Amino acid sequence: MSEKLKIIAVTGPTATGKTALAVALARRFGAEIVSVDSRQVYHRMDIGTGKDLAEYGDVRYHLIDVADPATEVYDLSRFCRDASRAVLDIAARGKNIILCGGTALYLAALLNDYELPGGKLSPREAGKVRERQNPGGDPSFKFPFEADYLVIGVLFPRAVVRERIAARLDARLAAGMVEEIRDLTEKYGVSPEKLEFFGLEYREVSRYLRGECSHEEMRNTLLDRIRQFAKRQDIFFRKLEREGNPIYWIPGGDFTQAEFLVRKFLAGETLPEITWRLADHPNAGVGDKRCKIR
Repeated sequence: MSEKLKIIAVTGPTATGKTALAVALARRFGAEIVSVDSRQVYHRMDIGTGKDLAEYGDVRYHLIDVADPATEVYDLSRFCRDASRAVLDIAARGKNIILCGGTALYLAALLNDYELPGGKLSPREAGKVRERQNPGGDPSFKFPFEADYLVIGVLFPRAVVRERIAARLDARLAAGMVEEIRDLTEKYGVSPEKLEFFGLEYREVSRYLRGECSHEEMRNTLLDRIRQFAKRQDIFFRKLEREGNPIYWIPGGDFTQAEFLVRKFLAGETLPEITWRLADHPNAGVGDKRCKIR
């Protein structure tokens, strides 16, 4: 495509309400959502991955429920190809594009225009440059479009994120997450090894189902693991900022501030200067420093 696309991304740590903000913006600006979540791609992993499909209503979404957890491994290579097709399809129909999710590696692939070499390296020979081959593997990949990105991050104080994670975990357990994960193995043939691969909820609940821990132990261990995961997400977001990717962190995912940014971005107007970066605040959310959009 000769003209750069304008793509909005809504991201942030787990349990910060990214989906709700992305859906509200999609309704306001006639957009469709491309999920940037490495586990929501799998069928029947609904409660554990927090798909919250009811939130979307009439907003069209992409890259959710596109892979079988029993037989497929969804990776960065497939995401890049699927995301490309989704983005081009949305753009061709004249809709705005919103990326939504917290899998920072997938987001980085788009923001930094990753190129993926295909196949295996050729045999090593003295004095010869090793080139990629493609014997039966995926061909090399490069995103088939150029884009300008507006990245909006949902920011809460760290203590609040911890509370939100606990409340969400308890709600998911009450909604039947254990039963959903039991069905994955008993009805749909997902192996214990795959549940281990999916991590977090799937790893800890499967331990409980095997009788290796009590329900309370499972819940408390899982709570600790998810909180650790949120910290790792913060680390990756700081890395994105240091690599030159501007992120507008919005306290509480405030819709008014997000709408202000998106409207200016889509109109080609100059965006306000970023005066607050997560990378500059290693203890972000502990004190009273807050980012301001205007």
